[in-house]
Amino acid sequence: MRNPEERLHESVVSPHKKDFVAVSWNLHKGRSPLGFTAWKAMQRWVESTHADAYFLQEAMARRMPGPMLATSFGTPVHEPLADVWQCQATEIAHSLELDIALGPNVFKPSWRHGNAILSPHPLDLGGRWDISAHRFERRGLLVARAAFGGRSVTLLCAHLALTRAARLRQMNWIAHWIAREAPMGPLVLAGDFNDWRNDSIPLFGDIGLNEVATMLGEPARTFPAFSPALALDKMFVRGLRPVEWMPPTQETAWLSDHLPYMARLELE
Repeated sequence: MRNPEERLHESVVSPHKKDFVAVSWNLHKGRSPLGFTAWKAMQRWVESTHADAYFLQEAMARRMPGPMLATSFGTPVHEPLADVWQCQATEIAHSLELDIALGPNVFKPSWRHGNAILSPHPLDLGGRWDISAHRFERRGLLVARAAFGGRSVTLLCAHLALTRAARLRQMNWIAHWIAREAPMGPLVLAGDFNDWRNDSIPLFGDIGLNEVATMLGEPARTFPAFSPALALDKMFVRGLRPVEWMPPTQETAWLSDHLPYMARLELE
């Protein structure tokens, strides 16, 4: 990670930078649509994009195994290390020297997964909220703020429910949070909305947010990745002008079950 002096220098040397590239991707816990491990290929693709902000969903972390211990009967067993985890989002952050904010949604004894926001620009964590509709489907909202172009840009990463009624409750909660906590200034809200009916577009439009691909007239279909038919993933902006929706490269079609959503924006 960068030290404070490097972070300060970076925010000072480019105060007038306007182009802002954003990537949102459901990593499917590092697995392909068929359940095969695809994490290393995913990591290489993310590292090739050089984005200003990454909004990741279902980023997996696993508890690292501990040293081999022998029982009184001589049988070796693994003792787990209580606080050592291998996290996919942290691997990317370390390799690219990015700032990171984490918001786990699902907690298990040996693994967990959730949202992550990564950026080469200084990040301040804004908070993580459990917006689950019920205990069988854990969902969350992660908030951070990035120093970019001499401005503070609010970044929100969301993963919403599979059922429409639950999604609508979650979207309304997020809209109320934005109206109350971030009513002005540049903002990007991105993630896996599971919103194939596009209920989110008029709902967030009522509070001044525009969906990037919709504004550009692009069919941003991201699911299923190998034959995309549904626009489940969304990216809403305020104070940033959509410039280009960037079609995913062919190599991403068999990595996650979702295609990445990538866009170039311009700070207004």
